[in-house]
Amino acid sequence: MRLVFAGAPDVGATTSTGTQTSASGAMMQMLIMLLIFFAMMYFLVILPQRRREKEFRQMIESLKKGDTIITTGGVVGKIVDIKKDVVKIKSANSTELEIHKAYIAKVIKEKEEAKEETESKD
Repeated sequence: MRLVFAGAPDVGATTSTGTQTSASGAMMQMLIMLLIFFAMMYFLVILPQRRREKEFRQMIESLKKGDTIITTGGVVGKIVDIKKDVVKIKSANSTELEIHKAYIAKVIKEKEEAKEETESKD
């Protein structure tokens, strides 16, 4: 019984031209597989990451005084002052914290305003 493996040429039945075409075919298959792999990585990893970064930049640029935010550490506070890279928030009655803009997880003020508007309509 003779086993045949895909990609491994049969030693006894190939000629010099058969080996060359087999090698170029295998090289072409490998190139196609690499292109498919990189295309999948682009659409599954790189493109969604770019979208998230764009949304984050838009969120940071739209910050204003009075917005309520949540930091990546879980601190909730209201924005008191905005500087170039730093935001000063008030998290309790007298506690003010300075937080780098990169550590803001999300703005929750917009959601509260939408809820208040729907409640006032009812």
